[in-house]
Amino acid sequence: MSSKDAALSDSSDSENEKKILAQLRKEKKSTKRKLAGAAAGEPASKSAAKQTTPSEEKIALGKMKFVTVREFKNKLYVDIREHYEKDGQLLPGKKGVSLPAEQWQNFKAVIEEVDERLRQMS
Repeated sequence: MSSKDAALSDSSDSENEKKILAQLRKEKKSTKRKLAGAAAGEPASKSAAKQTTPSEEKIALGKMKFVTVREFKNKLYVDIREHYEKDGQLLPGKKGVSLPAEQWQNFKAVIEEVDERLRQMS
């Protein structure tokens, strides 16, 4: 791939990410409004039940990769995953890892060692 092709690819990735981040911000506002309405006693729609809770908001890493903290079967997980867009929705893909909270703490403990190895290899 030429440097021009790479620049074009990076540019389109960047534009796509901007669209997705704008969509996430819109969904976040919508979710907050629905949660506030539910707290005020308004009936919740079926789609509101499928919306992410504030604790499940996505944190963008770039190039369609996101970090999400979620609860599953009363256990907390840190999910680092590629996402894809389908029918205007951002959905998690198969490529990624879901770390239980304990493994996340272990991961954080070795960050400096990983950084050092990266420096040595570059």
